[in-house]
Amino acid sequence: MDTDNRPAFLRQQLLIDRHVQGTLLQRTALYSVACAVYFIVILVFAETMSNTNATLSDAIVKCMDEAIYWAPGLILLAPLVAYDMLRLTNRFAGPIFRLRREMQRLVDGKSEFPLTFRDGDYWTDFAGVFNKLRDELIELREFKESAIARSQLGSSVSKPGALLSADNEEADEFFSMSSR
Repeated sequence: MDTDNRPAFLRQQLLIDRHVQGTLLQRTALYSVACAVYFIVILVFAETMSNTNATLSDAIVKCMDEAIYWAPGLILLAPLVAYDMLRLTNRFAGPIFRLRREMQRLVDGKSEFPLTFRDGDYWTDFAGVFNKLRDELIELREFKESAIARSQLGSSVSKPGALLSADNEEADEFFSMSSR
């Protein structure tokens, strides 16, 4: 693939697909909160079991006093986890975003370059399959345009729809060549 004129894909935007990546971030936050609550419950339970003379409120207060050691770490790690999750999800949301964009360009007849994904992206095999489909579609469009041009100049094809008929030798020859 000649991609000399193609702009390089840089990871400029972390949140490519708000729905997918946002849902994953929400789930991560939910699981993090659930783990923190579980951790606090276990600490309170362990404190009440180890000190049977203390009340539940005393155990909670003591755990909250000890939270000064672990809570800041959790608070500082939360943005790091969110950033890492966005970078990871970008590796599969980005290719699907570009595939969707290139499919729309192909439908609009504006597909200039073959689809490529960045190094490290997931689902890179989609690009090869899409590019084969893209090349065949462009070739069929060019064949259709040339057949229409020939029909307007008085060629043997009287209607553009005749290109797809069963008795059109020119279309049969084209389709047999493109399937090789």
